[in-house]
Formats: sequence, C-alpha cells, structure tokens
Amino acid sequence: MECEMHEVIMIDKSLCINDSYVDSYVRKIQNAQNDNPQFKDIISPYRTKGISLALYEIPIIALNSIIFEFKEKEHPYILADIACTYIYGQKLEDGLSYLYRSTIMLSQFPNRFWNSDYGLAGAANTFRLLLLMCPKNHIELCRKIYRYYFVYLTKLACTTKDEIFQQEAYVNRASIELSTIARWVIPMHINPDLLYISDMYYAHYCNELASQISYASGWKYNMKSLTYYQHASIRPNNTGGYAEIEDKTYAEIVAEKHEQAKYIAFMFYSAICTGEETLTDNDIEILFKLLQNECRFNYKEIRKRVLNFKSYK
Repeated sequence: MECEMHEVIMIDKSLCINDSYVDSYVRKIQNAQNDNPQFKDIISPYRTKGISLALYEIPIIALNSIIFEFKEKEHPYILADIACTYIYGQKLEDGLSYLYRSTIMLSQFPNRFWNSDYGLAGAANTFRLLLLMCPKNHIELCRKIYRYYFVYLTKLACTTKDEIFQQEAYVNRASIELSTIARWVIPMHINPDLLYISDMYYAHYCNELASQISYASGWKYNMKSLTYYQHASIRPNNTGGYAEIEDKTYAEIVAEKHEQAKYIAFMFYSAICTGEETLTDNDIEILFKLLQNECRFNYKEIRKRVLNFKSYK
C-alpha cells in the first residue's frame, strides 16, 4: 500500500463519520462528575515540584448507568474513556475488555476513525494506556504500540479544531519522546530530546487556550522546553545543554523538529500500512493475555506502571 504524507497531517472530509453521539456521552460524564476533584500525588521526576493528578469521581450508580447505556457503542473515544474510568479507579482488569475492543478497531490503516476528531482522541488514549500497561521487557510489543501512539498523536495535533485535544497531543507526544523506548523506535540519526524541546514549545503556544492552561496549571511548558534546550535535562544544571551542543538556534530547532515529527509519523504510518510494523491479531491476543495475567498475578507492579501514585487505598 502506497502512502502519502497528507494522510498523516490532514483530514479527508469525504471520509468523515457521524459520531455526534459521542457528544451525548461526554455531556453525561461531565454532568455526573463531582464538582470537587480528589487529588492523588504522583511519584515525580522533579526534585522541587510534586505532581498531583485531579480525579473527578462519579457516583457508582450514575457511572454504571452511563456505561450500561454506551457500552455497546463501538467507538474508541467511549471505549478508551470507560477503560480509563476503571483503570484510575484501580480496577484495571475491568477496563481490559474495552481497551481490547478499541485496539481491534484501530490496528489497521485505514480505519473508519482515521478522519474523526473523537476517533483520533480515543485512539491516542487507547495507545497511551497500552504503552503504560505493556511490560517493558516485551520490547517488540512496546515498539509497535509506540509507533501507533506517535502516529495518532501527530494526526490529532495537526488536524483537530479542539484546543484541549491539540495541547494534550503535544504534551503526550513530548512525554514519550523522553521515554527510554524512544531510543529503540525513533531513527538513530534523530535526537528525541530535540523533538521534546519542540513539542513542549508547541504545548504552550499551539493555541490561545493552551497558553492559558500552561500558565494556570503551573506547568509552563514553554519554560520546560527552554530549560531542556539550555541544560539538556528537565532540571537546571551547570552544563550549557543543547545551546552549546547544537549549531542551530532555539527557534530553528523548534521549527525544524516540528516538521521532522511529521516525517517520523509518516514513516511509522507507512510501516504499519505495509504490514511491516502492524499490530497483528495475534499480537493483540498475546498482549491482552499478558495484561490479564499481569492484573491477576502481578497487580501491584502493573498498577505502579500505569498509575504511579505515591500511595494507594
């Protein structure tokens, strides 16, 4: 199958689906959530900044009612969101069947959700969870999941009109560019650190709402980008970082790597389309049997990988 770059960075409006029913699901979830979130402290890579995750609880009766109403909807946004609800409620195994259904729909290109905003967001959430859950010693599965996640995040960042979706796409892509697995997947001649610098910049400046969220949350993604450029680390240090290593200016790196990320996504997309890096049905069966066994016999370890809370009830 011959692929073209526009398939990764543009929406084909002639192939858009009507998934407006997802709006109804989103509204019902939002209306059912408690007004005041519960905060869970997360183990942080930062020495001076703790990280807290805001979790909006939903009364169990309301949640079960919504899940019962939408559980047969074969849409990745709904399926991944239900899976998330179970997973962050520390019921990881209950979320697996929803993740499985979503993965089956998204593993082949093209698929019917490839030109849907909600579809791309659901796909990104699906592969985010899979990348967190998959044991890192299963390198080939991790590599394949990473490629799908990178592709879906890139298409979402390039095409969505939703400002929150767009910012989250850049934030999440930046996070996996700093991961160990990036060194196994990103082409060797490309430095993932520089991709991170660019994506953190765009996480702040990709749209007006992104800048507001970046400041209000205290994350200041633009400063994270600049810190990494100046110190080659998430923490300030005594080195000159990439400011000394690279010949290009900060602005040139940001612009160049923004375009290079599209090229990488297209390369991954092409490899998946040709079958070279596809998550096959057999891969998916192996993955979910592995995750089921982890949930049953190695629960604390998989919970730590996925949730990374400082403490658990």
